[in-house]
Amino acid sequence: MAYDALSLSVLAEEFRQILVGGKITKIYQPERDEIVLFVFNKQTHKLLISSNAGVNRIHITQMPTDNPKVCPTFCMLLRKHITNATIVAVDQMPYERVLDFTLNVSDDLGYKKVMHLIFELTGKTSNIILTDQNYVVADSIKHLPQDLESKRIVMAGAKYNFFLPQDKIEPFDLPRIRAFLAQCNSPLRTALSQTLLGVSQTTVNEILSGIDENNHTLVNNDLIVQRIAMYKANLQNKKPCVILVNGTPVEVCPFNYTSKKGERLYFDTLNQAHDNYYYLLDKAQRFNDKAKSVTTVVKNAISRTEKKLAIQRQSVLEAENRELFKQYGDLILSNIWQIKQGQESLVCDNYFDNTKVTIELDKQLSPQQNAQAYYKKYRKMKSSAEHNSRLVEENQQLLTYLQTIKQNLAFCTEYDDLQQIRSELVALGLIKEKQSKKVVEPPVKPLKYNIHGFTVYVGKNNVQNNHVTHKIARANDMWLHTQKIHSSHVVIVSEDKTIPDNVIVAAAEICAYYSQGKAGSKIPVDYTLKQNLKKPNHAPLGFVVYNTYNTILVDPDRHIAELVN
Repeated sequence: MAYDALSLSVLAEEFRQILVGGKITKIYQPERDEIVLFVFNKQTHKLLISSNAGVNRIHITQMPTDNPKVCPTFCMLLRKHITNATIVAVDQMPYERVLDFTLNVSDDLGYKKVMHLIFELTGKTSNIILTDQNYVVADSIKHLPQDLESKRIVMAGAKYNFFLPQDKIEPFDLPRIRAFLAQCNSPLRTALSQTLLGVSQTTVNEILSGIDENNHTLVNNDLIVQRIAMYKANLQNKKPCVILVNGTPVEVCPFNYTSKKGERLYFDTLNQAHDNYYYLLDKAQRFNDKAKSVTTVVKNAISRTEKKLAIQRQSVLEAENRELFKQYGDLILSNIWQIKQGQESLVCDNYFDNTKVTIELDKQLSPQQNAQAYYKKYRKMKSSAEHNSRLVEENQQLLTYLQTIKQNLAFCTEYDDLQQIRSELVALGLIKEKQSKKVVEPPVKPLKYNIHGFTVYVGKNNVQNNHVTHKIARANDMWLHTQKIHSSHVVIVSEDKTIPDNVIVAAAEICAYYSQGKAGSKIPVDYTLKQNLKKPNHAPLGFVVYNTYNTILVDPDRHIAELVN
């Protein structure tokens, strides 16, 4: 993520506008490496500061905050020293990921003093440090390993030292950058990230977007300098955004990064963008945790069904030769006069195909009993074939249905959608749950598009497919489904108007996107009027058949711009 010193400078400026002059009223420590400051400045703002190695961050948040029943030691220290403190300044160490909150506090006797709350946003070594006005450390949220040779000692009683200056070029010192580019012979993406102070690789990638990094001509170097100047201007005239890929947040940018692909959510402030990013990330993580158990159930059910199908199909194949055993029984009875007690085989003419045949006999059984043994084997195999043929048909239908559920899970992004899939698994008996009280079914909310004035509905699971096809669609509405592969049911509401070809093409592209063929091209999509659909008796949810249809070849396209909800 582009959480470098440049992005942090934008956040610091927002903190100055929102927090300076505000009073710290409450302090929580919901995690061992995270604190939340409640700051009242005309209204209450929650400043979240996390030194977690994986998600170290700082921003104003609207997310709910837990207050543990047992107050950690560092939180008690903060409450003792800076509760009711006033934030008088927010400073950033030049082009470093370090913020210094200067606080005016009153001691127990009412005397005014200054303290500093310092946040080092430095990955694994991120830390939150409280010092007095002379930068003598009171304590820190993390106690990192120290040694006598260390130039920066962070422990109670030690003098806090900011990071030593780095031998790098300031990111907006354009003359020095121009001189560096003139003598640089290595790939620029690596060289700039190692040479510019406080700049992440993501920022360098944005600056060099569309530029040949191996081209060291004067014209190319001038273009890079212009891009850096443009980057600075964009920081000041910002429109922060969160970038999502398939609904999952992947990046927060202080303005729209053209080098990044994906959907955009724009915000007024970078704080709002960061808060939304982590909210969506947390929501996605919680959703994935819940979806994991459902996915495992479906995966195991598919595996079991495939194994049962293999055994049942083998049984049907083995029973195909059952008529031979009936023939052996008939031949034994027709040649019973020449069979002696204790005989182990019978060689006789096979009047079924005019050949000689050798039939094995059980010497401990009489000729009649041998014949009955073959008849019994024939009846058993016949019954097995009929039984397993029914099971093959049922389990093949179940397997197809389970595969549609597996496909639906790939496009499942909302908790209600997941609950609907879970209800399908409960109905199949794959998930058992106690019915101690009436379960409220989640609302059926298929995707809704507006394409050139026509409303298009897309089911995201079998419950929604059934709803779209049988509850929403009318006889003259257009229904779409990919040919021979699993996909969502798509309905174009005609309102008794002629549906233009471009609307059908767009709906077919959406149908192809929400299908097993999403990663391919030239996907065949069938389309027909809803009145041509039939649902067989006892068919699984969302299953229909049709004979009258047309087919169109399209490339998958989500058409996110036309999505209404």
